[in-house]
Amino acid sequence: MKKRILAVIMAVCVSMTALPADVRAAEDGAVRTESTAQETETEASSVEKSSRTANAGNETEELAEPETTGTEKTTESAEPETAGTEKITEPETIETETAETEEPAGTETESAGTETETTETESTETETETTETETETETEIKTTGTETAETEEPDESGTVEAAELNYMMVESPYVETPGTQNVVLSLGTGNEQLSDIVLKYQNLTTGKTYQAKAAGTEEDMTRFTMDFSGNGQAGEYQITSVQFTQEKTKQEILLADLEMDVRFGVNEQAETNPDQVLYDEDAYADVDADVVTMNEDGEIVSENTVENVLEQGISDAVIGGTDHLKGASGNVTVVLDPGHDDTHAGASGFGVQEKDLTLKIAAYCKEELSTYSGITIYMTRESGNCPAGGGDNTACLDARANLAKNVGAGVLVSFHLNTANGAARGVEVYYPNSNYNAQVGSSGQALAKKICDKLAALGLNYRGTLIRDASYDKYPDGSAADYYGLIRRCKNNGIPGLIIEHAFLDNANDYYTYLSSDDKLKALGVADATAIAEYFGLTKGAKTVTLMYTQSREDGSLRLKWNGLDNVDYYEIYRNTVDDTNYPKIDEVSDATSYIDDDVKTGTRYYYLIRPVFNDGTTGEYSKSISGVALGKTKLKKISAQSGKKITLTWKKVSMAEGYLIYRKDGDDGNFNQIAQVTSGDTLTYTDTVKTNNKKYKYKVQAYNTNNGKQGVGTFSDVKVAKTLAKVKITGITSSNAETLTISWKKVDGAKGYIISRSTKKDSGYQEIETVSGAGTTSCSDDTVKAGKTYYYKVEAYNVIDGETGYGGASDAVSGKTAKRTKITSIVSDNEKALTIKWDKISGAYGYRIKRSTEEDGTYKVIKTIKSGNTASYKDTSVKAGKTYYYTVETMVKTDGNICYSGDSVSVEGRTAKKAKIKYAVSNGSEQIEVKWGAVSGAYGYRIKRSTSKKGTYKVVATVKGKNKTTYLDENVKTAKTYYYKVETINKVNGKKGYSGDSAAVSAKTLKTTSITAVKAATSTSVKLEWKAVDGASGYQIYRSTSKDSDYKKVGQVEGRNTRKFEDQTLEAGKTYYYQVRAYKSGSAKDGVASFSKTQKAWTVQKAAFSQITSDSKNQVTLGWKKVSKAEGYVICRSSKSRSGFEKIAEISSGTTLTYTDKSVTSGNTYYYKIAAVYKIKGSAGRGSYSDVLQAAVLRQGSISSITLGENMVLNVSWNSVENADGYELAAAVSQKGTYTTLQTSGETSFTHSNLTQGKTYYYKVRAYKDLSSKIRMYGPWSAVKSKAAAHEVMGTSSVTVDQMVTYYNKRYTFPADTYRDKGADTAEAFFKILKEEAEAEGVRADLLFAQVMLETGGLTFGGDVQASQCNFGGLGAVGGGAAGETYADVRTGLRAQVQHLKAYASTDGLNNECVDTRFQYVSRGTAKYIEWLAIPQNPYGKGWAADADYGTKLLRIMDSL
Repeated sequence: MKKRILAVIMAVCVSMTALPADVRAAEDGAVRTESTAQETETEASSVEKSSRTANAGNETEELAEPETTGTEKTTESAEPETAGTEKITEPETIETETAETEEPAGTETESAGTETETTETESTETETETTETETETETEIKTTGTETAETEEPDESGTVEAAELNYMMVESPYVETPGTQNVVLSLGTGNEQLSDIVLKYQNLTTGKTYQAKAAGTEEDMTRFTMDFSGNGQAGEYQITSVQFTQEKTKQEILLADLEMDVRFGVNEQAETNPDQVLYDEDAYADVDADVVTMNEDGEIVSENTVENVLEQGISDAVIGGTDHLKGASGNVTVVLDPGHDDTHAGASGFGVQEKDLTLKIAAYCKEELSTYSGITIYMTRESGNCPAGGGDNTACLDARANLAKNVGAGVLVSFHLNTANGAARGVEVYYPNSNYNAQVGSSGQALAKKICDKLAALGLNYRGTLIRDASYDKYPDGSAADYYGLIRRCKNNGIPGLIIEHAFLDNANDYYTYLSSDDKLKALGVADATAIAEYFGLTKGAKTVTLMYTQSREDGSLRLKWNGLDNVDYYEIYRNTVDDTNYPKIDEVSDATSYIDDDVKTGTRYYYLIRPVFNDGTTGEYSKSISGVALGKTKLKKISAQSGKKITLTWKKVSMAEGYLIYRKDGDDGNFNQIAQVTSGDTLTYTDTVKTNNKKYKYKVQAYNTNNGKQGVGTFSDVKVAKTLAKVKITGITSSNAETLTISWKKVDGAKGYIISRSTKKDSGYQEIETVSGAGTTSCSDDTVKAGKTYYYKVEAYNVIDGETGYGGASDAVSGKTAKRTKITSIVSDNEKALTIKWDKISGAYGYRIKRSTEEDGTYKVIKTIKSGNTASYKDTSVKAGKTYYYTVETMVKTDGNICYSGDSVSVEGRTAKKAKIKYAVSNGSEQIEVKWGAVSGAYGYRIKRSTSKKGTYKVVATVKGKNKTTYLDENVKTAKTYYYKVETINKVNGKKGYSGDSAAVSAKTLKTTSITAVKAATSTSVKLEWKAVDGASGYQIYRSTSKDSDYKKVGQVEGRNTRKFEDQTLEAGKTYYYQVRAYKSGSAKDGVASFSKTQKAWTVQKAAFSQITSDSKNQVTLGWKKVSKAEGYVICRSSKSRSGFEKIAEISSGTTLTYTDKSVTSGNTYYYKIAAVYKIKGSAGRGSYSDVLQAAVLRQGSISSITLGENMVLNVSWNSVENADGYELAAAVSQKGTYTTLQTSGETSFTHSNLTQGKTYYYKVRAYKDLSSKIRMYGPWSAVKSKAAAHEVMGTSSVTVDQMVTYYNKRYTFPADTYRDKGADTAEAFFKILKEEAEAEGVRADLLFAQVMLETGGLTFGGDVQASQCNFGGLGAVGGGAAGETYADVRTGLRAQVQHLKAYASTDGLNNECVDTRFQYVSRGTAKYIEWLAIPQNPYGKGWAADADYGTKLLRIMDSL
């Protein structure tokens, strides 16, 4: 017998779905790719020893660069290649998922919302490259599958050769109930017809025997599942044999015959000695584990790696080993996660977004999975909303992973789309690495490969299954964590998490083939679902549903949710209050997978069953029961505000509640928000600390429970309202009489009222004596006190919200004792600096406090404390004269060392009178005197007294009321007379008047009125005045207005009685003014003044201004100026200097004459002019101000120096500069006597004229100008006119015909037919026909070529160094000195060479015909675009055809003659 010995046997069954056949480690990102099912054995073995590579040099993962390792292989060799022989089919790309990765602090960084390309491997390449080595290896392994394949002849009698048991694998040596044991064995080669495969095993403890039917078979691999649900099945178990039917013959293989002792224990350890135990992949990363096949003599006949054997023999569908991923009920729970959301949108392309497509694919996957039995499906989102409510990436990932944890999911599958560089395409699936909790990674790898295979079967490019390690994050055991945050979170929860990158959203092929319609998206979802179903061994056509959860609803009902089945007519709903066999049917529903049971009692537990009724009338099986409780309404018993901004809620217990949700709304606006969750159903109170006092808060409470991870709620409580209050502060306790104490406090915002408590002890015995309502009520009188007794008081604010009273906490205790207020009887002013206050004496008083304030309602400060109850007056000597004071007096009583106060008496005003002080007394006109004094504080009024002598009798002439009435105008006086004045202050306090006494005396004398005697014209801005002298005057004041009757303002003042003249130099030219003059007398405080003189009128003229100056003729300047209003003439002056030397050259006697021609100038010289207007006032002649000096530079005639042709058909015009010119005006016309248009006005002496018409002649003239003052521009004479034609391009079409050229030629020359008959042109017609063809072939103007031939050859007569027989019609190479130049075979070749030479100068384009111009290469291409530039002197580049400056002109002359 041949034996197969497996070097590594005991393996985790789940991991066998797809052990890694090809692992590529990408630096830093550590992306590892599982090879496709099509990869060859050679490829698998070549990467057995590949390992992860850590990038220790980078702190951030470099995702964009492709990464390869030295362990990648081609199919040509089984030996490792060096890095230099790596074969990479496509660039590596790495996807970055914002919603799937979590950024460790300070380490890994990812660009939000971007996806980068990962390694792309075309599976089709490996499918077509099978080498001889592969074929030999494959054949070798297959031939070992039969025991006597090489030594025995086939049994001709038809005896069936039994299939061999190759090896057997047991998942775990120990199983704890309830639990599952998985066994996988390899039977035969996979080519036999095997059926009814049964595994027999025995409980060695009890002696009972069992058998297990195959749970799945594919090729040579078979999987068995044994469930152990109770402790009664404990013991040591031994697998004894394998039975099967092979070609209708029953066979049995006894493990004892094979010397195989396979044991395991249930709830106890079994003594087992397996050939080998397979731990996680890292434990044996460096072990060369091989599978060898030996014959009976022990000789090795074949060998291969464990990975290859498993890859060849174990099918994913058989060795999925998924039962441990199912729930306790055997049901599979799967969470589908549509990647990204409206908050984290992900990638985009072709007008669509990843978040929308992944939601559709996941929905289709869910729809398909729902057709299978034994599965419960959850979605992390079923809309665009973020599962975390729009939080950051971390919160979003937590919410997705937590859902899988809370529902006990066996796997979470996250749906995504890739983007890279637009070229990458295909499907790839990321699964957990084998570090930490390796079973999760193995399970995930198996499912990942199955999903990838199913999607690749749709035609998607197979990019493989991948793992990616984080650079810095670690699992608890210190190993590298998975890079993607969602996979990492799921693994920490013991759940395989997968990320499916279905296709590339930025690849046109992937998009239009797989993503561009709902049908295509559905195909992807169905493929995902099929892979999941196959992996878990699910079957369609289920006969029963799975009840997913019950959920208590806010309206008091219960909601049931189950998975739907196909071909169901309706579902029967059964309900009971006990979980037994007698369930009454309560309803039927169709087209639904949920049911609202609103006929339930809250707080009662109900049990439910669902049974499907199919379209064919048959009924399915009853579901497993599920229970639920509808929660009742929470009753919020009490809500009360406490001190310290706290609000306490109390509610009644809700039956079956697991806890309570507390909601609050701040104020009347906004929404209720959950502020707390009470996690115990027995906790019935909650205290909320709020931020603000005096703010209304609304509360409601709701009970909750959970069922299968789904939260249910009861009906909200009624809303109750509360408002917190501040603590009261007592401001004082006063006594108004012997029987009453008044307690005062500060207002508390939001209070409805206050509670006053009293005690005769400070720390105890307080009883409520009064409750006052109203937040503004801030005092309370206690009239139940006894005189002389001490009491203690506390005050507490309260409010009432919806019938509930809240409190702010009691104030600190304050004591008080009764005392009687006194009354001020009088306040008397003794003098300017003393006031005496008197009051009523109070019996039993300890003393009094006198308080004073400068304002009646101001702050009163104690100025004196008298500790004597018998003293009843006080003299205040700290007052100021004339200042008002307010006084109160407070009685003091003393008890046990504590002094209490009666409160202030009614305030009474007191004030002393202050003498007034006269500031001045002055003449205020010729018949009145003004008296002014300073205001006296507190004055009631003033009395004004007058005398005609200083020591004479003063009589009251006026009394004024009001302290601010401080001016008096005495109009009962005579001109030129002296008077004396005094002022006395009146004071009135408490109804009585008083007087301060007279002020010091002050005198004043009135002045006479003057008169203006003369007004004279002066300049444009000045007028002279004269007036009469006044006795006693210190000087005179001059007033002016532009209106005769009002608005006079002082414009001048002169000192001295006899100073009687004034020149007003502040006038505006051209305006009319009115003047008044009055005498004044100097005073220390204020000048006295007489009355104003009568008004006199005056006016000025405008300052003259030049308006123009021209010099169209030599030796002559014409001046022009603006008319000046009221001018009667003008004066013109000239100088050769700008600031001096002006002489009058003309006097104009008419105010309407506005020009003057100065004919005494010389061209080229500079002159300076100024002009002034002449006017009169009442016969007094005056001259206006001279104008600004005007410089007149008599400019010389300009001249154009050159007109040249420029690049791009422009004309460059230049001219000579003119002395003293500021600039030049250039004008042009299209005919010499046409209309000239200004082209440029500037200081430049050149101009480039563009946008010209080819061949048109343009005429130019120029003149100099100088900018004078006042924005006047003076021009010189125009230059002589010069002209120039616009450029003629060498390249282009020509309308000239052969006949026109022949006609021109025949009129002037005789064609040399004998010379050119043998060279292709026997007539002029033939010659010029060739000429036209060759010119047009290269785009050169034919008329130009004709003109050049005529010019260069003298009409084909030649006569120079070049001979007619050379056919060199352009003198090519004839550089003088007898050089004959180039020779060409015939006329056409010669003309072609000439055309090509012209094209070389005129263009940079390539030739259309083969180059025959042997000098073509010497030409600077494109340097002579125009015919004019063929003349070297006219060419801006110094290039060209001929040195003759008129060469182009001569050519054009011939062309114009055609």
